[in-house]
Amino acid sequence: MKIAVLGAGALGCSIGGTLAQAGHAVTLINRNRGHVDAINAQGLRMRTAQGEVTVRARAATTAQGLGPQDLVLVLVKSFHTREAMAGAMELVGPGTVVMSLQNGLGHEDILAELVGRERLLAGKTYVGGVMLGPGHIIAGVPGKETLIGELDGRLTPRALAIGEAFNAAGLATTVSDNILGVIWDKLLVNVATGAVAAITRLTYGPLYQLPEIEATAVAAVQEAMDVARAAGIPLTTTDARAPWTKASAGLPADFKTSMLQSLEKGSVTEIDFINGAVVRWGERHGVATPVNRTLAACVKGIERAMTLAQETSMTEMTKPSAPTRAYVEHVAVRVHDIHWHIRFFREVLGMEMREVAGTPENPSQYWTVGGMQLIASPGFQAPPSNDAGWLAHIGVMVDDLDAALSAASSWGVKTLPQGYNWLQLPDGLAVELMQAAPGSVQQALSVQPRA
Repeated sequence: MKIAVLGAGALGCSIGGTLAQAGHAVTLINRNRGHVDAINAQGLRMRTAQGEVTVRARAATTAQGLGPQDLVLVLVKSFHTREAMAGAMELVGPGTVVMSLQNGLGHEDILAELVGRERLLAGKTYVGGVMLGPGHIIAGVPGKETLIGELDGRLTPRALAIGEAFNAAGLATTVSDNILGVIWDKLLVNVATGAVAAITRLTYGPLYQLPEIEATAVAAVQEAMDVARAAGIPLTTTDARAPWTKASAGLPADFKTSMLQSLEKGSVTEIDFINGAVVRWGERHGVATPVNRTLAACVKGIERAMTLAQETSMTEMTKPSAPTRAYVEHVAVRVHDIHWHIRFFREVLGMEMREVAGTPENPSQYWTVGGMQLIASPGFQAPPSNDAGWLAHIGVMVDDLDAALSAASSWGVKTLPQGYNWLQLPDGLAVELMQAAPGSVQQALSVQPRA
């Protein structure tokens, strides 16, 4: 089967990688160039409960040139659904099926406007995934169920064929004649853990050790079940604790919900399509939802705080100040391939970058937070490394050393004898990655002098 995964992040790669491993012609579509390049160069690395495997799959940043597919799996963030599908219409041919496996409510209506309701299947999945770095994920597949179905409840040949293909690949899949109930069943699981994990910043291990969090999660689920009942939605459970238990089944203690991963990347979350959806449906059907309303408000408050911090950072970057002591204003580094270095510092280390000369397509200078000036010098050749093993070196504090090293591993950098955290970049520059104290990176970003 020819399959395109539109939105191949952690979850999309878990599902797409599993299908590719089973022999399907899978294309993973993700806007992150570093992620795509890593998959195309070295394969998709999947860490599973059985160990780590590398799966060969095609990856692309857009749908351009891919042509019609048998199946398009939509897994972009809820708020990107319309934009992503509108830009990927060349994937849709006469026999193409489009299926959303996204979290929350409302995606099918958006997709139907673009591709036609007759092309749609709906679905929900309990498969999980965590992004470790470009082309490298944790895949939570075993024991996790996927449910798909026609919007009108018919058990059609196309739905059964897709279910059979998924099952043969190792994705435990059921074709349902009650997909609306399925959507609400999955919503209950997202309601149980998404917001509480995002607010507390806890992975599943410590999250499930606190009875206070469990009580809050179960109360939120009960509200959602009350709303579903008032709306006439048939659910498969009457136990509000069951979705809380189901959410963590088979997943490792270091698993992070997608909502927490979004916040850690500085991105907005899908809260409006999950707890926020419960609040809206509750208002529509006269059911009070104070727990979900509070959780949604807290997550939106965190999103707003991130936005304000980013705005403050940009303001501080340009605000004149009178220095009270001397500091190094900047360090200039000539590099043969400035595009590679821009992507490495931005995509692997998450460093803030800003162009100061040239154009984004052909930059001549870029600056990083902390005052490092990259100067494009296409004719530059680094002299032979000295006895220490490098031309020059910089130290970079990161908030997660293991994640940064994992992300860097697919970029072809060398490890220097000084230690596993010393990396030599192609143009002769060495980077020593160091683990920062909790919170210190964010604090440094808010006060760091900038050129």
